[in-house]
Amino acid sequence: MLRKPLLTLILASLCTAPAFAQGDAIKIAVVDLDVVVAQSPAGKELNGKLEKFQQQVQAEIDTMTNKAKELRQRLADGVNSLSEDKLAELQKQFEDEGIKMKRLKDDKTREGQKMQNEGLREIEKQLEPIFKQVRDEGGYDIILNRVPGMVVMASERVDITQKVIDRLSAAPKKP
Repeated sequence: MLRKPLLTLILASLCTAPAFAQGDAIKIAVVDLDVVVAQSPAGKELNGKLEKFQQQVQAEIDTMTNKAKELRQRLADGVNSLSEDKLAELQKQFEDEGIKMKRLKDDKTREGQKMQNEGLREIEKQLEPIFKQVRDEGGYDIILNRVPGMVVMASERVDITQKVIDRLSAAPKKP
């Protein structure tokens, strides 16, 4: 991963490179993708869906927590009055309830992350043609996310990938 100073140096050299000194300056735009996603209709819908899911999960966890508390209380109340077998059975039920709760949390965390990732991929698909349209209408060469160094879209004019590959291939091999 590139460090910020190196990325800034590369970006600065791109803006002054001879390939772009033929008249047109590079036009750069900035967008805050987090805000775009959060304020888009699809983003708001996804957020609502995730909040509802989280509430359902919390209700399930609360039910399991209450059951575990009841088992713990029955254990505490029965220490002096229940047989060892009955206490061992209650202890196992209490431990099983804890294991079930941990599994539920893990499963629901994965399910929530999958739901979020799929929703964000859908929003990304919706955004791509929008960014292309905005890029073309505004004549932007590069669109950066407000997060430093995150390129959202770039025109072919600023893509130096092949030039770097060619020079790297032509560079003398070190022994």
